[in-house]
Amino acid sequence: MEMVIPPGIPQSVIYRVMEICGVEYQVKKDPILDREYPVLSGYPEQIEEAKRYLKLFTEAKLALRDIATLARRYKTVAKVYTEDEELSHILSIVYQDMANKKWIEICRERPSDGEYETLKICGKKVFVYV
Repeated sequence: MEMVIPPGIPQSVIYRVMEICGVEYQVKKDPILDREYPVLSGYPEQIEEAKRYLKLFTEAKLALRDIATLARRYKTVAKVYTEDEELSHILSIVYQDMANKKWIEICRERPSDGEYETLKICGKKVFVYV
């Protein structure tokens, strides 16, 4: 089974999904439109898992990028915490691929002090402490 990768998905996200889900990346050519397009291929259950992880990784990456941008603007380190174990793991993976790492800290335990904002990434709560 194949899934066409939507345009705009970063290569780092695609690579991480390939690692976790065991799917393969291919570039197919459409003879009618004479265009190439990327696809992920694998078993149906792998593709379903890949769809879920593509969304999760992409949203986490965009959220961390925005948090890092704001933290850099206000010259403070943002502490990011979530109670969801899977999302915590995803955030730590996405953190490794970031450019502005020094402005974000991924916490394993809930910080005891400071103000925080609550975000939702794929319906899961993320707490951002400043």
